[in-house]
Amino acid sequence: MFKLLTRRDLWIAVAFSAIFWFGLPLVGAPAKFSKAFGGLVLLLSVLTLALAQAEQSTESKNQPKAGAPEQPNDSLQGLLAAHNETQRKIQAELAALREDIKAVKSGANTANSAAPAVEVPEKLGELSGALSEAMKQISTRDNQIDLLAKNVNMANIQRNLVRLTQILEVARSLKARVTAGKSDAKESFDFLVDDMDSALADQGVEAMEIAIGTKVADLPAGAFAAISVVDAPEDSLRGTVKEVRSRCYFIAEEGKKPRYIAPAKVILYRA
Repeated sequence: MFKLLTRRDLWIAVAFSAIFWFGLPLVGAPAKFSKAFGGLVLLLSVLTLALAQAEQSTESKNQPKAGAPEQPNDSLQGLLAAHNETQRKIQAELAALREDIKAVKSGANTANSAAPAVEVPEKLGELSGALSEAMKQISTRDNQIDLLAKNVNMANIQRNLVRLTQILEVARSLKARVTAGKSDAKESFDFLVDDMDSALADQGVEAMEIAIGTKVADLPAGAFAAISVVDAPEDSLRGTVKEVRSRCYFIAEEGKKPRYIAPAKVILYRA
């Protein structure tokens, strides 16, 4: 055992195992896979060196004395040949893995160059499959949410149409009463306007009136639309509101800017 610890091959195997143990996670391999692969390399190396040491001890004991005829040992030669072949395969695999690690590091340092092809370990393949399945489930959930949002929007549209038809029927009824002389035209019109304002308020729509003389620079973007622009009779009126033809309607959202759905129609003085 002491002779085995003094062999340089054993410490080289330990060094490679440490490289795999701590190096593979740096190139994206899972930690469990890196530890298992490093431990496997170290175990194979120790078994191989122990077998070689035992064979050398056996060979030295069975070596014939001087002058005695040599006895051939075919089974021992076959075992040595198999050991040499196994060691050669392990060294070839280690060399290939070192080349892959170098290729991955060089690809990460070169951002604009195409990454070299690297064999993906089986554990990474399983992780990729699990990630693909999770993405499919997320896509299915997104489709279900989109369908639910579409149904909610359709229900809101239908509810708004019902309210609109109710207002229309009230307007027709008031028109008939005014025509028959049973209702006052002004009172009927005011009632209809109030009913429409109530319907808009139920949908979260608010109204804002722009005052005449307000500076255009003080008005929020989207709150107004200029019908025309005329010359100002005085310098103090330049860049202000001359006339307001309609109110501005918007939807207030908490923590956000108002969403203007109907800008006010105004006439401006040229700046």
